[in-house]
Amino acid sequence: MKTGIILTGVVLSIAFSLVVNADSAIDELNMGLSQTSVFDTPTPEAFTYSTAKAGKSEVLPRAWPGIPPLIPHRIDEYLPIVAEDNQCRDCHEKPKLIGREPRKGKSPMSRSHYVDQRGDSDEMSDELVGARFVCTQCHVPQSGAPALVENTFQLTD
Repeated sequence: MKTGIILTGVVLSIAFSLVVNADSAIDELNMGLSQTSVFDTPTPEAFTYSTAKAGKSEVLPRAWPGIPPLIPHRIDEYLPIVAEDNQCRDCHEKPKLIGREPRKGKSPMSRSHYVDQRGDSDEMSDELVGARFVCTQCHVPQSGAPALVENTFQLTD
């Protein structure tokens, strides 16, 4: 008997909430946090990557210390960049140049590319660490794309 009364109460509560909320349904054009329609979103301007060949382009400064540098030249002819075929290594795998002023077109990979950071050792290897073969996991080509949103980031000391 008690179970029947409780079950009837639950069913009536659900039915009542469905009737009350039926008028306050949000239509698909007004969903989300934006106060404008998703159909009003402007399409960003088209941009192109640099067409400069490797060693012939100007390198942009880094936004803050420790950020991976941008790739200042075209990479379409090197894709896909994978462990089995990584042409980046031909110019950039120069462990003996680490810490020296980079020569034009011959910037070496940083020390971190020769240290296996998955372990406890801070020892530098003579070989590129296996986790560092796919360059485009961290490095991206430079482009002239305008910012989609305002950036007020400022580096602090």
